[in-house]
Amino acid sequence: MDDPHPDRGSEAQRLDELTARVAADPRDLDVLRVRVEQATQRVDEGEARADRSEARADESEGRASHDRVRLDRLEARSDIDARMIAELQADGTLSRQHAAHLEVALRSSRRIGAAIGIVMTVRGLDEDDAFEVLKRASNDANRKIRDIADEIVHTGDVSELPEL
Repeated sequence: MDDPHPDRGSEAQRLDELTARVAADPRDLDVLRVRVEQATQRVDEGEARADRSEARADESEGRASHDRVRLDRLEARSDIDARMIAELQADGTLSRQHAAHLEVALRSSRRIGAAIGIVMTVRGLDEDDAFEVLKRASNDANRKIRDIADEIVHTGDVSELPEL
């Protein structure tokens, strides 16, 4: 009878050859095992870095979303304040000079709010702590908070501000 698997002999022969090769130099296996372990370790480290990056991105996205909501509220308040000033001025209750002073104060307040937001974002602080940093900077430099806020809003640099 003919063998239904004519290639079986050649497969067994190839297997024997491979087994002989492996047995001939077990150091090659050890080197391959070390390489596999190193590659596995690099993959694990890469996955851990990716997870940390994703967590930082999620955290940053959450802060950015919170900051957008806060800026929207500030803009809405600004619009309301501007309308109130215009109404008071139209009624004659508010002089032009007084209205100009109020508008300067509102602009300063908005810039200070923007600077607080920048400090919050860059340093990861809450609103009260960010304002405290601005107050300390003002006291330390003997400058007005609004001037420091203007500088921060224009440059985005908070490196010169004191730590809490």
